[in-house]
Amino acid sequence: ITQHTHAMAMISTTRTAAGQAGRCAAMIPRRNMLGGLGLGAITLGMVRPLTASASSADFVTAKNGMQYKDTLLGSGPSPVKGAKISAHYTGTLFDGGAKFDSSYDRRQPLSFAIGVGQVISGWDIGILGGDDIPAMKEGGKRTLIIPPNLGYGARGAGGVIPPNATLVFDVELMPSK
Repeated sequence: ITQHTHAMAMISTTRTAAGQAGRCAAMIPRRNMLGGLGLGAITLGMVRPLTASASSADFVTAKNGMQYKDTLLGSGPSPVKGAKISAHYTGTLFDGGAKFDSSYDRRQPLSFAIGVGQVISGWDIGILGGDDIPAMKEGGKRTLIIPPNLGYGARGAGGVIPPNATLVFDVELMPSK
């Protein structure tokens, strides 16, 4: 996810089409990152049906096409642009539900500066807020459905995220130290 490192980790806890929780770890080379992550149900301008574990009524759709759902509202402060934050996550592909990465598997959250392009734009927007999406609060958990234009786009990433993939991320914003 971060562009200033040589490898990228994706953030979220995802669910398969059957609703089972999943976790995975995959490092994606920096050169394949485009700067945006999350989970999404919109690809190339077409709305796709959501998986069995998530109905469209469960998610709010933003103006930019990204969808989000808070699964746990945090009680801490919201991050500010440029602040270093830590987040646990699991990332899955919307089509097929294959898990491509999880910080939980590594037992270490991802730390990065939010809102300055170190992660895919879907992550910056989905965590920091913007485009009519509210900011997360520390301790909160959110599921993001990120369309390709806010994820890795036509290039895909690291051989595990195909071109024009819609991504699903379960993100947990950790309390600051």
